[in-house]
Amino acid sequence: MPWSVYLALKQLFPPGKRFPAFALVSVIGVAVGVCALLVVQTVMNGFSQEHRENIQRMYGHEIVRGANGRPLSGYKPLEERLLAVPGVVAAAPFAEGQVMVKNGNVPALPFVRGIHLELEDKVVPVRRLIVAGSLDELDDDRVILGDRLAAALGIRALGEKIEVYSPTMVDELNDDQVPLPVELEVCGVFRSGYVPADENTMIVSLRRMQDLYGLGGAVHGIRLRLADPEKAVELLPAISRALPRNAEAIPWMYVNFNFLEAIRFEKSMLFFLMFIITIVASFSIASTLFSAVVKRSREIGIIGALGGRPRQILTIFAAQGLFVGVIGYGFGCALTFLVVACRNEIVKFINNLFGSGEMVAQMYMFREIPVHYNANDFLLAALFTVVTTTVAGLVPAVWASRKKPAEAMREA
Repeated sequence: MPWSVYLALKQLFPPGKRFPAFALVSVIGVAVGVCALLVVQTVMNGFSQEHRENIQRMYGHEIVRGANGRPLSGYKPLEERLLAVPGVVAAAPFAEGQVMVKNGNVPALPFVRGIHLELEDKVVPVRRLIVAGSLDELDDDRVILGDRLAAALGIRALGEKIEVYSPTMVDELNDDQVPLPVELEVCGVFRSGYVPADENTMIVSLRRMQDLYGLGGAVHGIRLRLADPEKAVELLPAISRALPRNAEAIPWMYVNFNFLEAIRFEKSMLFFLMFIITIVASFSIASTLFSAVVKRSREIGIIGALGGRPRQILTIFAAQGLFVGVIGYGFGCALTFLVVACRNEIVKFINNLFGSGEMVAQMYMFREIPVHYNANDFLLAALFTVVTTTVAGLVPAVWASRKKPAEAMREA
């Protein structure tokens, strides 16, 4: 180890009973800045990743719909053409819309998804979302509810029946007929973790949904699963060529495009805002090192008189800024993992303290705070932190290295 680096460590962490106040305060400042930066990035990554996965779980990788929301008739030949497109792995027809549901005197206006019982699970993982009952029990006279919707309707056990009123019943009223609701037995409950789906979605068979909306043999669209979901936009031209004029394809990225872009922009802005904390800590390091240079003028003069070159004197103080940055980054990463591990407890404490209720569920539509670690964020934070703290130590180091030994001795 070069003597200049050894001296830098000795000044930073003096031996004996002397308390390393400068090192401790500087490391804590950098660690807090790094922690704030990485926690924000990890949580925002979690929001983005969870929304992407929820969209794929609920809508598939590509959605083929009738133009202007019109139903698609004769969909089976279209389904075969879509499966022939390279990159398309599976396809499943669907019908969907809104109905009114009653359980006793409790009403609701949920969104209904009519699925093909044999094909749907090949496109979206419905079976894995079931927390009570079974997808195999679903038939034309049964229904699967989101867990929050079931709770809102007062469903206490499987086997209870609900009444379903569809928009086509308005036509029966116009014909002076008395519309009778369709009774469906609850055979399952699903939980996706995505609050809007869990509190506002019910699943029925495709035939039942076709009857509710008077579609006959038509469907509202076809969901596709791709070999690579990230190529949904790239495959769009090939899929569009297989479609008739009255149909269009929508990649999953476009389903909630504005929201995903808002999260991405928010993540970028928060990165720079949180980085300001590290910059503030760097100013503290620079200020303290300036004081250290002034206090150690005699030592600098002695080092110069003993043959120490300006480059070596510069190394002493620049290395201190580097060490503070590296050590602070390490403690910041450890603190990040701790905060992330306790994130839900922290949010519950804040909710209880300020009485803001289910903030995450209401604003970001998740049951709990999602996280997703990205190695690039950690590398970028390490680069910014080490460079900033090194530069902070470099400024007083340059000033110290330019001192002549005689001048430094006189100043002391």
